[in-house]
Amino acid sequence: MLELLWLLLPVAAASGWWAAKRSDRRGAEHCPGLSSDYIKGLNYLLNEQPDKALEVFIGMVDVDSETVETHLILGSLFRRRGEVDRAIRVHQNLIARPNLDAAQKENALLELGKDYMKAGLLDRAEGLLRELKAMGSRSPEVLVQLRDLYEQEKEWDKAIEVAQHLQLTSEQPQYVTIAHYHCELAESASRRGEVAKATQLARRALSHDRNCVRASLILGDIDFERGDYKAAIKNYKRILSQDPEFVPVVLPKIEAAYEKSSGVRDYIAFLQELNRARNGSVVTLALVDALRGQQRIAEIESILRDEIRRERVPLVILKEFVDVESLDAADSARPVLQQVGQALEAATEEWLIYRCVQCGFEAKGLLWQCPSCHGWGCLRPVDRLVERTINEPLHLTVI
Repeated sequence: MLELLWLLLPVAAASGWWAAKRSDRRGAEHCPGLSSDYIKGLNYLLNEQPDKALEVFIGMVDVDSETVETHLILGSLFRRRGEVDRAIRVHQNLIARPNLDAAQKENALLELGKDYMKAGLLDRAEGLLRELKAMGSRSPEVLVQLRDLYEQEKEWDKAIEVAQHLQLTSEQPQYVTIAHYHCELAESASRRGEVAKATQLARRALSHDRNCVRASLILGDIDFERGDYKAAIKNYKRILSQDPEFVPVVLPKIEAAYEKSSGVRDYIAFLQELNRARNGSVVTLALVDALRGQQRIAEIESILRDEIRRERVPLVILKEFVDVESLDAADSARPVLQQVGQALEAATEEWLIYRCVQCGFEAKGLLWQCPSCHGWGCLRPVDRLVERTINEPLHLTVI
């Protein structure tokens, strides 16, 4: 019953407005009111008999400029409730009416196109939307629906064309979306072994959005695969200025490229420079790990002692500090420190997630399009190591 009330609220509000509008225009002597069929349809809805209500609305003979809007609202609400078949019947009935003006027919066609998309009838939806576009429809929503349809069909060239048209004819920026479409094409070309084409497409993505992290990753991966490790490092490093939040994603790739080229010492020097610029706990941990591989324990102790004196101490940094201090601790203190380290390790598992900045959707892996709101490039790495902190400096002495 609650869903039914939500369905009726906009219809009832619209009905009241239209009744008042008719009264003002036609005068009281014409006794405008609402037709008996219309009242009957509303009664069926109130009695939770949507099938009978639908038949009444579709069978109404008097479909004018005002009742057309009622039908559009009703069809849209059926679609939102998942009753796509009913929505289609409402909108098809409207389109068949001979007395619709151009704007009313355009609205009905658009709503029917949305119905078809909701039902998965993409060919029919495309036909309607293309017809609207050919009619010279000025509604940006037509282009948005057509763009989204081509996304579903993975027709990226067509999606690019529509998105560019949308950007030219509306105030809706599309450069981020267009860049990702080019990246989709670049990744497909790369999988087919068409390296030159993939490179060209990724660079084209950067021409639309110079901060496209995905394009830089594609270019870096292409260079890495063909053994040009210096070029790979250059492309990977570009990401640090494009979007520093992607440091956790790109650092392992930079490390691998350094190992293949100039070696781990240059990688450590790079990390030390990053760490001085305070690029977060991920960089500190990477530096600690690289130094540990070189047995440079004294440098690790110095770095960690500086870290735990800061106002916010990530728990994972505290864990590293405890692990290092336990190496030289007295025999009586070592078991306690090891237990503390194990407890901190449990508290810092699954430290990296990806969260959509538009709708809050979370994923464990990097996705370039949000499965929830369908936005492009809006899932961003979230460093839970930073979220889990002790919010005051620590002054620890291990005996």
